[in-house]
Amino acid sequence: MPYSLSGTGVHAITPGTGWLEVHVTTLPGAPGVGRGNPANYYELGLIRLGDGTGFWPTQPIDAEHQVIGCPIGITQIGYALFSGTVIEVTEAAGVNPFSGPAGSAGATGATGATGATGAAGAAGATGPAGPAGATGPAGATGATGAAGATGATGATGAAGPAGPTGATGPTGATGATGATGATGPAGSITSSTTALTADVTPTPANTYTDVLSLSLAAGTWFVEATANCNSVLSSPNATLELTDGTTVVASAEVSFNLLNAPISVTLHGIVTPTTTTTWKLRAAATTTNVRIKAAAIFNGVGNNATRMTALQIA
Repeated sequence: MPYSLSGTGVHAITPGTGWLEVHVTTLPGAPGVGRGNPANYYELGLIRLGDGTGFWPTQPIDAEHQVIGCPIGITQIGYALFSGTVIEVTEAAGVNPFSGPAGSAGATGATGATGATGAAGAAGATGPAGPAGATGPAGATGATGAAGATGATGATGAAGPAGPTGATGPTGATGATGATGATGPAGSITSSTTALTADVTPTPANTYTDVLSLSLAAGTWFVEATANCNSVLSSPNATLELTDGTTVVASAEVSFNLLNAPISVTLHGIVTPTTTTTWKLRAAATTTNVRIKAAAIFNGVGNNATRMTALQIA
């Protein structure tokens, strides 16, 4: 299979190739031309044949169609093609046409020393078993054996039928009352609570504002918050939530239809922080007219209208 070469590089040659047929398919614009027939050229390119360990001397490409003999063992062709020259190479199998006849056989060399004795071969496989021999005559009758041991005792027979039930005996005396057990340890519960001390206005509108917060240790807690709120203008809406800033466990929404009318909202949920975590009651409103109240508006007694409590249950 012919292949095309240009520029510089090294290309593999099939082992056993006897010669290469090189055809110039693209000449430079103004090649140097000699006086040979067919014409010989200058500065088309150079090639070198190699056997993997080194390369033979360079050979110029000086004809459009050129035959190059390959010494035995050639496996590579190195090439450097100048000024845009392109060649097509076809490998031909056989003996180098430029090789001379084979030389006469040389004298026989001296006999080498006897090699060391090889290791013993492995043992052969065991042959098949021979045929069984004929059965021998019967032996004389042996002496009578000793008496066998006594057999095991037989199984017990089935139980007879049950007799009639006897008369009921008198009731026994009541046993003495046992001593009173020791008093168990007193129970305990962990809780945390907080209350709003001043009114809070969620601001700006539609943005959550912190109302109350509790810091809870790792564990399981029941958290409850009650918010007392009103509006100084009618018709806004408010939303409240219990959150740690990432998770919201409860939320509620209220609408204020009457001016200054109070509304109480209670939220609760179970939370399980793995480290000490702050849980908050937060509020957001559609206007800045909503108030989260610290004390009840009518007949209030102290700042306890908005509170947050947590009980640890595990």
